[in-house]
Amino acid sequence: MGNTNSAKLPISSTVPTPKSVGSMIQDLQEDIKCSICLESFINPVSIDCGHNFCQDCLFIHVNNSPQSEYNCPECRHLCRPERMKPDARLKSLVEKISQFPHLEEVNKKMPTASVVLGQPVQLVGLDENGDLYLDAEALSSCLEQEEVKDIPVCLISIIGEQRQGKSFLLNFLLRRFKNLAVTDDSWMGQEDEPLTGFEWHPGTKSITKGIWMWNQPFLVSDENGKVALFLIDTEGSMDIERSKDNGVKFSAFSMLLSSYQILNLSHRLKDPDLEYMEIFLYIAKTVGHQFQLKPIQHLDVLVRDWFYPPIYGFQGGQDYLQDTIQKLEGQPNRHPRALQTFKSTDTSCYLMPFPGKTLVMGNEGTIAGMDEDFREFLKDYGNHIARSAGMHVQRNQENKPLTGTELADKIKDLSELMKQYHTGFSSPIEMAYTFNQNKNKMFQKKFKKFIQKQDKFSRSVLASLRVPPNSMTRRLKEKQEKLLQQFRDSFQGDEPHRTEFLSCLESYLKCEANDFMEDYNRRFKSSAIKAGVAIGVGAVGLAGGAVGAGIAAALLAGEAIVLGTGATFAIGTVAGASTFGLVGGGVGASVGSRLGNAKSNEAKNEAKGVNEIEEEEEEENVSDEKNLIS
Repeated sequence: MGNTNSAKLPISSTVPTPKSVGSMIQDLQEDIKCSICLESFINPVSIDCGHNFCQDCLFIHVNNSPQSEYNCPECRHLCRPERMKPDARLKSLVEKISQFPHLEEVNKKMPTASVVLGQPVQLVGLDENGDLYLDAEALSSCLEQEEVKDIPVCLISIIGEQRQGKSFLLNFLLRRFKNLAVTDDSWMGQEDEPLTGFEWHPGTKSITKGIWMWNQPFLVSDENGKVALFLIDTEGSMDIERSKDNGVKFSAFSMLLSSYQILNLSHRLKDPDLEYMEIFLYIAKTVGHQFQLKPIQHLDVLVRDWFYPPIYGFQGGQDYLQDTIQKLEGQPNRHPRALQTFKSTDTSCYLMPFPGKTLVMGNEGTIAGMDEDFREFLKDYGNHIARSAGMHVQRNQENKPLTGTELADKIKDLSELMKQYHTGFSSPIEMAYTFNQNKNKMFQKKFKKFIQKQDKFSRSVLASLRVPPNSMTRRLKEKQEKLLQQFRDSFQGDEPHRTEFLSCLESYLKCEANDFMEDYNRRFKSSAIKAGVAIGVGAVGLAGGAVGAGIAAALLAGEAIVLGTGATFAIGTVAGASTFGLVGGGVGASVGSRLGNAKSNEAKNEAKGVNEIEEEEEEENVSDEKNLIS
């Protein structure tokens, strides 16, 4: 349901588009330019073939020719220099045209061509190369109208699988908005009145191509003044006939430019709906963040052709939504973005009954063809949107309402980004694989960073001897288990990819840990030898004359090792009782005490650094997602 032509259309096919004054001035200014210097003619001359050039430009061209004749710079016709003639009439014309105002000034002063309101215009489509394009003129004709440009706007958009009644629904909303003041059922039209507006037909072939907007705003009032409502129709995001990548972009684009989103579903919320919703939400969040736009401000999950239980409307919808949330919570990593969106207070669900065989098989969409219960709930839903849409104006991430002009500017910038970026996936399976792959790389980097910090703070002799190899092995093992569990918690999708990714990550972590421990074991042994580990030499305290002398001597010869008991072992490279006689009593005690304390504090500070790093690792948020759009 939508519009049949995917090519770029004029705003109105019934109104001719004459050239504006500004356009004619631009054409004249192009005609008085010299093809050599590309500037307006200065002292123009004509030559044998009839072409014109600046006199000085042609002289330079002729002088560069080795022959008595020269070729015309444009047509290459042979010309003779002596037949070059000044063109007084052209010179006069150039002077007059040069006095015309600049094109920008003309465009500001001249009124734009009249736009016929009350019809759909294409905002976003595909060009001849299959790339996304935005019709900036059509966008401006909608959001920068005089009565809209300076007031808040609410864009009501509908997305969903193709040929499931999106445009049909929009056309009834169109009827409701055209009769906002009506309080009875008359807004629904006559019994045999055909449905008009966005083009729609029953069947399997998609009509809508891209994103279309009804260019007539509908003004409602709230406590802060007027709000302009617009209706938007979007190409089916799961249309297999089109590029999946572009279908995803269309739906994500629709989410960002609208503040009231309707997800149109058939019968029930199915896995493909949830999977594609994951993609839409991811792209809308990623791209929208750069422009301070929320991916979803308000969402209605509209389930069509609901059969059982026969409880319709918001009452049945909220029960169904809660059941869906409970099921998703059983597998929270399968559709995390959809789950978060459904749990939001800005999300509602509405169940609509089957419309009736007559309506489904017909092509006019009359009220007479509807089943009675469908007619009642269609009326109820239309009235609800008419009452509530004005409360859902487009806002930025700072909750500031956006005017028509402000939103138009953001959409223009947004379209440029959407054109340049590629999602890197075109299906939910590909997206999940890319997501898990990026998570895998992220946890690998985290472990590598953890090892680098352990290495940095265990370089000195004291620090390395504080953590024996078995303790370091245990520390690395705990970190590996923690990262593997975090990956399990964040994994998206089903088997067999889970086992594959876990095995890959586990293998990488073990390999990195083994490489580090080989180096760490060598370093620990080297530190022990360097310190002259000989426990049998003796343990001494930090006070007393002879004891202090021994510590001083040992520190002068080697290093102090701070063990977990808090005692200080001074092991000299020259061991034995004779060491105690090298430094005098009181002096030795003082020096030994100071040096021992200094070494002890140094080791404690290094250990503190390691502990702080571990705490920092604990506090890191592993839920940050790497940008999947490249």
